[in-house]
Amino acid sequence: MSYSTLPELFPEEKIMPLSKYYYNYPVKDLPEELKMQIFGPAMHYEDAVPAQKFVQWLKPCGQYEKVENGYCMFPDGSGYVCTYMKIPDNVDVKKIFWYLNWMNVHSKSSVLGHGNLRYKIWNPADHWDHYFINWTDKSDGIHTTESLDMGEGDRKVNSIRHTFSLRKFGLTDDKIAEIKNSGCNVNENSDWESFDEPGAHLTLGQIRPCKEGGFERRSVEWIGWRPTENGELVREPRTKCDEAYLQKVLYHGQVEWHHLFDFINDLYEEYHNQPVDAD
Repeated sequence: MSYSTLPELFPEEKIMPLSKYYYNYPVKDLPEELKMQIFGPAMHYEDAVPAQKFVQWLKPCGQYEKVENGYCMFPDGSGYVCTYMKIPDNVDVKKIFWYLNWMNVHSKSSVLGHGNLRYKIWNPADHWDHYFINWTDKSDGIHTTESLDMGEGDRKVNSIRHTFSLRKFGLTDDKIAEIKNSGCNVNENSDWESFDEPGAHLTLGQIRPCKEGGFERRSVEWIGWRPTENGELVREPRTKCDEAYLQKVLYHGQVEWHHLFDFINDLYEEYHNQPVDAD
C-alpha cells in the first residue's frame, strides 16, 4: 500500500455522501523541491529551537526561524520536526478551523470500530479514527488512530492530544502583545501527545497572515518531551525517535495538509450548514 492506493471503505461508509471526498479527490505527491528538503540531510540541531525554550518558537508575523521545514536529532536523543506552508489564496482559513473541529465528531451512520471517515479523507493512507475523548469537546483530550508512513505498512498508533496552558511555560502578556500587534492571533494553549507505547510529543502551531498577503501555517514538534501540570518540562527518553522516523512525520504532515487544501472548499460548502453529525 502507498499514499496513492486507497484502503477499501466499509459498506456503511461507501453509501455516505461524504465518501466522494475519499474516492474523488486523489492524494498528490509533493513537489520534488519540497521532498528534497524532507528526505535530504538533517538540519543542524543548533538551528532548532531547544525544547527548554519552546515558547520562543511562537513569533510575530514576518519573523521566522532559520529553518522552517526540516528535522534533526538533538544530542540527548530527542527529535525536532518543523513544517511551513503557504495557504492557497482561495482557501479561507475559517474553513480549516471548522474542519479541525468537525472531524472530531463521528457521522451519525458511523459504526463503532470502523474509524472516522471525516478523518480518513484527510490522509487515506494513514488516517483511521479521530474523536473527542468525552464525545463533546477537547477539554478531556482528543483520540487519534493513525500511522505515519504513508501506507507503507507501519502499525496504526493510538494517541491522545492533551491541552496545556502556555502561560505556565513563559508565554507572557508582553509576548502576547508583541504577536498580536503584528497582526497574529495568539492561542494561549497548545497540545502534547501521549501514545499506546512509552513516549510523548510536544507541539506548537501558528496559522497567521503573511506580510506579502494571504496566510501561512507553521508547526513544530519536539519528540520526546512533555509538559507537566506544575509548569515543568519532562524528558521522555523511551520515545521512539530516529532520523527515519522524523522524515516520516515531516512527509506525512506535508502531504496531508496539501491534500486538505484540495478538498476543503467543496467540503465546507456542502457540510458547514448541515447538522454536526451529517453523513
